[in-house]
Amino acid sequence: MRTESVTIAGYNGNNEDALVIQSSQQLFAVIDGVSSLVPYKSPAGQTGGATAAQIVREHLEAMTKDGDLRAELLAANEHIAAQMSAAGIDLRQKEALWGAAAAAVKLDDRHLTYAQTGDCMIFAVYRDDTIRVLTHPQVSHLEAVALEKWEEATRSGTRTRDELISHVRPILIQNRYQANTAGGYGVLNGESCSSEFLEFGRLNLIEIKAVILLTDGLFWPTARGEGPTGWEHTVRPILEKGLHAYAEELIALEKSDPECTAYPRFKPSDDKTGVVIHLPAH
Repeated sequence: MRTESVTIAGYNGNNEDALVIQSSQQLFAVIDGVSSLVPYKSPAGQTGGATAAQIVREHLEAMTKDGDLRAELLAANEHIAAQMSAAGIDLRQKEALWGAAAAAVKLDDRHLTYAQTGDCMIFAVYRDDTIRVLTHPQVSHLEAVALEKWEEATRSGTRTRDELISHVRPILIQNRYQANTAGGYGVLNGESCSSEFLEFGRLNLIEIKAVILLTDGLFWPTARGEGPTGWEHTVRPILEKGLHAYAEELIALEKSDPECTAYPRFKPSDDKTGVVIHLPAH
């Protein structure tokens, strides 16, 4: 088994992602911290999103060989709630909650088990190059509404990201209230109902040559006016070029479009964390 990994801070320099590589346990995860809409910094200067991501990372890294991914993520969710309470956060105020999206996998000789919530993604790639998408970006239907509003503003002549963000901010705030609801998305934000939106499963490893885990900052963006490009535009270049080269190419594209108009997106450059697990042929 061989692995590649990256974790790169986004445009504001504060990386709220986290990475787990426990090769001896064959346990791997990517975690995307979600900061509250109410500004918060820990005594150490860490945002709520970064704190939540580190809590999830620590729980996964402490997992025993026979541990259960779903149970560990839910234990991390309880720990996030406890940490927020200790910090004086009102857990009834949804916009004040910290959170984390996560995608985690554990392998043995024959199987892969996984657990996921939010918009972190897991892909299995077979030796015939078939891409099997194991997860779904749970916030995509909500973000699509904001991106359509973004496009409307662009067509009307808005040209700066600051203006575009102010145009869609009410939608982004409304979306936060959809966390862990039937019409929304799952996230580990201390709410007990997070368990209802955590996805998990198992598959055999027959003919799988690679497993890829990504936070959303590594998704290849869609150009303005294009329809959905599909996951092939993300997964195949990662395997062909390598994760580091792919990330560098993506960052170069983002730098070429600082106002986020050619490639509509909410941040000039989001935090980027990924793992590629290359499996030996049997």
